[in-house]
Amino acid sequence: MRKHLTALLAAFLISPTTLSAEGFHPSENCFEILNRASDVDRVLLAAWVIGYLDKQNGNATMVRIDNARTVLGNVSEYCAQNQGATLLEVVAASQRSAPDLPGSPAHARAFLHQFLTPSADRAAMTAQMRPTEAEIRAVYAAPLADRLIAAYAEMFKPGVAIGPNPGQTEVLLWGSTTDALRAGAPALADFPGGYKEVQGFLQGSHPIFRFKFVEPGEQLGMAFDGLIFINNRYVLMPKPWRVMN
Repeated sequence: MRKHLTALLAAFLISPTTLSAEGFHPSENCFEILNRASDVDRVLLAAWVIGYLDKQNGNATMVRIDNARTVLGNVSEYCAQNQGATLLEVVAASQRSAPDLPGSPAHARAFLHQFLTPSADRAAMTAQMRPTEAEIRAVYAAPLADRLIAAYAEMFKPGVAIGPNPGQTEVLLWGSTTDALRAGAPALADFPGGYKEVQGFLQGSHPIFRFKFVEPGEQLGMAFDGLIFINNRYVLMPKPWRVMN
């Protein structure tokens, strides 16, 4: 899988005339690395940064071409602003600030961690995630949106709460955007298969996540989908395909 993904990145980012590479070490000066980097080095750098951030966040995101573009752009900007810093220092600083970036995976993870607190009022927190009619229509086109408005009104009854089972103290998270899923991006494979049924109705460019509350080291747990960041808040629109029939 890694070889396949690296090949896709290389096909997109590498020109035929710049295939030589010196490599780099994360403890080297970031600005100097980028100044001398070949296209191959830049592919390796993007893959390394994605892997580093996933490790720090306990995440497992898809390594994609669009992610590589974003990573390279962000790293280049940060390195130019901090020319005395090492690559590791720059990326670590970026990781620490990630929870403050609304709609980012780290931000979504921090939001979900509130549900892990034993004293949390999960029913109240779940109620706050109820989407408005306008928010549903911003994410899904009609006629699916019309059905979802009724379905989610029924789902969000007083007292309904999401949250972990006893012993589930960690969060697993997979994310993308609504426009990427609509376009059939590789991240679509990270989501339940039902999203392929509603793929054509997705609209806008809203961060969307699926997640699980799990016990430490486990992959199975309480699974949810349809966590969407819109209007500067998180709403829950799970299993939209269920109203298709």
